[in-house]
Amino acid sequence: MKLLLSKLGKSVTGTHLGVLLIISFFTVQICEANELYLGQVGDDFTLTVVQDGKDNSIGGLSANTTPITGDDNTMTMTQQGDDMVVEGYIYGDDNTITTYQGGSADNSFMRGIVSGKNNTIDARQGKKIDGSVDGNDSGNHEQYIGIIGDDNTVITSQVNSNGANSGHHMSHIIDGDFNTLSHLQYADGKKQGFIEIDGDDNSVTLEQRNSATHFADIVLTGDDNTVTSVQRGGMNGAHSLSLDLTNAGGEYTVSTYQDGSTPKTYSLTGVCTSNGGCGVTVSQY
Repeated sequence: MKLLLSKLGKSVTGTHLGVLLIISFFTVQICEANELYLGQVGDDFTLTVVQDGKDNSIGGLSANTTPITGDDNTMTMTQQGDDMVVEGYIYGDDNTITTYQGGSADNSFMRGIVSGKNNTIDARQGKKIDGSVDGNDSGNHEQYIGIIGDDNTVITSQVNSNGANSGHHMSHIIDGDFNTLSHLQYADGKKQGFIEIDGDDNSVTLEQRNSATHFADIVLTGDDNTVTSVQRGGMNGAHSLSLDLTNAGGEYTVSTYQDGSTPKTYSLTGVCTSNGGCGVTVSQY
C-alpha cells in the first residue's frame, strides 16, 4: 500500500486523532468544524455522511491507516462548501462508495484506495455524467484513486466553469483485471489527467471537454486493454495526449479524438506482441 500511496501524489502526514467504530446503519450530519474518523469491520454496513460547510474532512490515509473492511457495504459521503478533503482505505468485495464534493464549492481534494473485487466507486467533484448540477462550481479540484483487484467499476468527474482558480487534476492507478474506469473533466480551467493500469482486459475512457489546456497521460501494461480518449473544445489552450502501452500477447485497442482550433499533440509508445496486431485510431480536427 505504501508504494501505491506514493504514486497517488500528495505527501501523507499526520495520525488518527480518533476512531469511531460503527456496527449498524446510521446517518451523520456535521456542520462547522466538521471532522469524522471511522473504522468498520463487517458486512452489509450502510453509512451516509453529509458535511455542509466549513473545514470538513472525513477519514485519514496514513501509512498505518486501518481500512474499512468487509463486503456489500454502502457508503455515501457529501461535502458542500469550504475546505473539504475525504480520504479512505476500503478492503473488501461488492462495496459501493459514492462521494460528492460541490454545492458551494471551495477547495476540494479526494484520495482513496480500494482493495477487492466487484466494487463500485462513484467520485464526483462538481458532478455531471449526468447527475448534473452546474452551479458553476469554483472548487480547486484534486482527485487521487487507487484500485487493487478485479472487476471494479470507477466513475469519476470534475466539473467547473467559474474562473482561472478552477483547475482539474485527476490521477487514477489500477492494478488488476477486467476493471472499468470513466474519467471526465468538464468545462473551464486547465485539465490534467493521469491514468496508470497494470493488468488485462481493462477498459478506460478519458474525456476532457471545453476551454483551457487539456493534458492526459495514460500508461497501460497488460493484454486486451481498451483505451478511448477524447479531448475537445480547448479554444483557449492546446490538447496534449501521451500514451504508453505494453502487452504480452493479447492486443490492445486505442481510439483517440482531439478537436479545437488550437495546437494538438499526440504521442504513442507501444509494444505490441499480438500476432494479429493492435488497433490504433487517431482523429484530429
